[in-house]
Amino acid sequence: MNVLDRPLRPGDPVAIIEDEAVNRRTTGWIVEEADFTPVPVARIPASLDELFAEIEDKAVAVLCDHRLGRGGSVSYYGAEVVAKSNRRKIPAVLLTSYANSDENSTIRRWRSDIPMLLSRGADSDPERLAEAFSLTEEECRGIYTEARKPYRVIVRVQDCRYGPEGVVAECVITAWQPRTTVDVPASMITERLDMPIDRLVGKRLSADVNIYAPTAGELYFRDFSMGPGVPAGW
Repeated sequence: MNVLDRPLRPGDPVAIIEDEAVNRRTTGWIVEEADFTPVPVARIPASLDELFAEIEDKAVAVLCDHRLGRGGSVSYYGAEVVAKSNRRKIPAVLLTSYANSDENSTIRRWRSDIPMLLSRGADSDPERLAEAFSLTEEECRGIYTEARKPYRVIVRVQDCRYGPEGVVAECVITAWQPRTTVDVPASMITERLDMPIDRLVGKRLSADVNIYAPTAGELYFRDFSMGPGVPAGW
């Protein structure tokens, strides 16, 4: 079943993808309190295709941790799982202890397909989970809240620096907050434009951005392209 067939219902099975047994157990309690049936994925496959085959066989929704590779055999992050699950119309929510530390890097890369990010602890309650699934279902149907709607805007690369997950582009989105820089993985830009990182600084680009996001952590970027040139006389 996918979300286009029918909405999630009480008792529906929700796959829990978490590599730590203690967190799988506590996450299962949250899922139960939200009136769903927890389906723990005890062994996380090395291949995403294998993981989705298991999910589609056992569950109709997904609740996933972000850092899944601590055992050494998994090369993908939970943000990728959640984003690709939502693209398949299987509602998925990201629940992680690393929301603040990873939101500008490995989460930002997939944020356009992650309607709601939950922080373990602060958001570890059934009401927040139910809200997250509801928002995710709506987006799977193409219905966006104002804070999540994409707009084609100019993104200026002010600087680049090395971060924990590679080179980060410090970007200014005038249509959002013109005096604030937002970190974006530089590879998200260079892989779209076939441009070396050392040529990014000063470039005016065009991208889809949810400019009504209330915080920088909730911003997403997709479909980068070269923006218009600088007007004469600037």
